[in-house]
Amino acid sequence: MSKIFNTKDVRILGGTFGLERETLRVTAESGMAQSLHPFPDDEHIVKDFCENQAEINTGVHNTAQGAIDELSYHSNRLSAEISKRGEKLWLYSNPPIIKSADDIPVAVYEGDRQGKHNYRLYLAEKYGKFKMTLSGIHVNYSLSEEMLLYSFPHSLHSDFATFKNQAYLRLAQGLLEYGWLINLLLSASPVCDGSYFNRDRAGETVLTKYASIRCGEEGYWNTFTPILFYDNITSYAGSIQRYLNSGTLAGVGELYYPIRLKPKGANRLNNLVQNGVNHIELRNVDINPFSPSGLDVRDLQFLELLVLWIYSNYKDKLSYKDQIRVINNMKNGALYDIDSTLINEKETLREAGLRVLGEMKAFYGETEAIAYQIKKLTENGLRYAEKVSRLTNYDMYAR
Repeated sequence: MSKIFNTKDVRILGGTFGLERETLRVTAESGMAQSLHPFPDDEHIVKDFCENQAEINTGVHNTAQGAIDELSYHSNRLSAEISKRGEKLWLYSNPPIIKSADDIPVAVYEGDRQGKHNYRLYLAEKYGKFKMTLSGIHVNYSLSEEMLLYSFPHSLHSDFATFKNQAYLRLAQGLLEYGWLINLLLSASPVCDGSYFNRDRAGETVLTKYASIRCGEEGYWNTFTPILFYDNITSYAGSIQRYLNSGTLAGVGELYYPIRLKPKGANRLNNLVQNGVNHIELRNVDINPFSPSGLDVRDLQFLELLVLWIYSNYKDKLSYKDQIRVINNMKNGALYDIDSTLINEKETLREAGLRVLGEMKAFYGETEAIAYQIKKLTENGLRYAEKVSRLTNYDMYAR
């Protein structure tokens, strides 16, 4: 594989980060809190699907550590405020005990924002309230203008805006191709309360077949597998618009796809076409219960290295069959058994993961972030999913 830029310049040419963390508020007994959202007018701590599910949003940062620091800051603010009510933040992607659907109050919006409440009622009816409690972290990443300008003269495009959009379209396909690797390394939710799958098993801790339920077959997906067009930004937006036109999706936000291209400002398709791609969103990252912010900085640094490695090397285009294949791989990447589960029906998850990490190591040289990922697959029990599965008191992990 040829390199578009010298690997010693990766940090200089690296991009920017923005993080979104979903998290549930729970009582001291690890039940779903029933109080109203504590920050009704805070742009950094909003509510998501249900009233007891908060979403913590950071600004844009030039470094992974900067993004993690702000995420920690807002997480601590939220924890401090809800502790006054005797509540804590639940530190898992899977929900705690849920006795009934009444424990999941749809987020309240009134007045000119009533539409947000109605939209959530629609989601509750279509997907079920229980699935909507699955929480994770969305990583938003923008390629640096400096790196794009560095690469532009080597492209076949006559204008920079088109080149930039095409770079993101190619990157999105590459991240879909390697999305299983993110699930393999960052999944952290193999355990759940029995009430998630069976109301009669409330209070019983269950070890599932998944390393991540939300990223697996029974997780946060649409009722169909979307097929998107990546020829250009207009065709990409059009392929989403056809699902809106048919009524298959009620809005662009209902596209529960692990990798999404987004514009600056309002997430609307016309904005995307008119103003181009601003960043790429990675939606398949579990909450890490062993990290105070829910995300280890070494994992975020690794995600940047993965993005830049794909940007430099990935040249393929995903056909219809390829898109079905990569989504199947991604769901397989969320399974717990990494020594029997196959990727592309050829390699086990462990074998494929070590192969790709080896290729990245050869590309970058020695890096702490890649070494950390290799250890997860070579040192027994270092994967987050394995560490969570060995906890003796699942319910106690709340802050």
